[in-house]
Amino acid sequence: MAAPAVATPAVATPAVATPRADRPTIAEIDKRITAAARRLEVIVEQYNDSREDLRANLTRQRTLGARIGPMTRDLRQRQALMGGLAARTYQRTVRGPTAALLSADDPHEFVSKIIGLHELAAQQQQAVRDLDLARERVAHTRTTLRQLAGQQRRTQTQLSARKAMVEGEIAALKQMREVAYGAGSRYAQVFDFPAPPSVPGPAGKVVAFAFAQLGKPYSWGAAGPRSYDCSGLTLAAWDRAGVSLPHNAARQYTVTAHLDRSDIKPGDLVFFHGRISHVGIYIGRGMMIHAPEYGEDVRIAPVDLLPIHGFGRPAPSD
Repeated sequence: MAAPAVATPAVATPAVATPRADRPTIAEIDKRITAAARRLEVIVEQYNDSREDLRANLTRQRTLGARIGPMTRDLRQRQALMGGLAARTYQRTVRGPTAALLSADDPHEFVSKIIGLHELAAQQQQAVRDLDLARERVAHTRTTLRQLAGQQRRTQTQLSARKAMVEGEIAALKQMREVAYGAGSRYAQVFDFPAPPSVPGPAGKVVAFAFAQLGKPYSWGAAGPRSYDCSGLTLAAWDRAGVSLPHNAARQYTVTAHLDRSDIKPGDLVFFHGRISHVGIYIGRGMMIHAPEYGEDVRIAPVDLLPIHGFGRPAPSD
């Protein structure tokens, strides 16, 4: 009799990890992070640009507010002058111009009274014109102040909306970077670049300051001392040399002397992208110090890391 067949237990085959077809590669994630960082940088610089406009509006509002007081006092003085002229006219004419002329005893007195009445009338007409102009100035200034206040509120609302957009982008970038790279940086760090031994003039203070900020974190809208965004770093560096720059890369380009690449020296600024949205500090040998993007620290990098728009040199005040 044949032995009964014995079922052989199935042996589990170890699962082999295979990449999912819909999962992006590291290179693809890196490309997405770069694109997102670029969008974020544009928003940050727009935010900085709006803040510069807001500061200008606040300064103008304070200036106009300071003018309201003197203009109002001038208006009151002109109103008092009008009252005085009216009283003088009444005193000179008693019952009016006709009665004053008929009461003249001789031709000379008659002529004198005509001249006096003419002068009073001219003064009164000029006072009326001046009073109207003063009223218009006060009214126009008050209207301008109200408009500036409204514009300021709208700007603040826009800044809040942009801030929310930036924070959303920051959260997304952070999550993408953690998935792709963990907590590390996606940029190669340059550790062996020595500080220039001697940079003459104000640029020396700029370069020395930039080197002292290496390793500090990027933070949008920040200009130190603990963190920076790109234009905040260049602003703070050139402030050490006594030069005031706006907190916006594109505005910084407009207030600097433009240079050819062959003419740049340490301390000059390097601007990036066709529509400028990034800036760094040139330190020589084709390298710069810049605040790259959220999640990265102030670092040394090649100037050719990004598309170059141009070069600029701030002008120290005499």
